[in-house]
Amino acid sequence: MRKFEDQVDPDRSLSPDERARRAEHARKAYFARLALKSAKARAARLIVAEGDAAAVELAALGSADAR
Repeated sequence: MRKFEDQVDPDRSLSPDERARRAEHARKAYFARLALKSAKARAARLIVAEGDAAAVELAALGSADAR
């Protein structure tokens, strides 16, 4: 929590209660951004995997037509 307290009140001019409240909001925002970044990465991997599966399926269909 110290990291977030340092971000929101580096010179320690806020009251401890206000600093804690702001630090908690900063922490929640940090983890929300982290979760969004993770979800985007998972979605990108899924798109690539689906594209690979489609290419394999098309290749199989192409070889079936050649028979």
